[in-house]
Amino acid sequence: MEPPFDFPHLDPSCDPPEPYLAAFEMLGDIWGELRAFRSSCPQDEFLKDLTAYLENQVVAAGLVLTIQVELLSHP
Repeated sequence: MEPPFDFPHLDPSCDPPEPYLAAFEMLGDIWGELRAFRSSCPQDEFLKDLTAYLENQVVAAGLVLTIQVELLSHP
């Protein structure tokens, strides 16, 4: 499953700077690991709730990063 904050690049000249791309990639990796971990222990309510919370935090971080990239691309 793809991270919810992944977006297509329509114009390569508008791509975010490399550190931002690396941050998106890192958030995607973390999100994927959390999804895999949550599905590996469905019977433990605490871990299921904790990983769901952490997934939401990663998505929020991706959203903030996306907004920052938009601000950078429209001076």
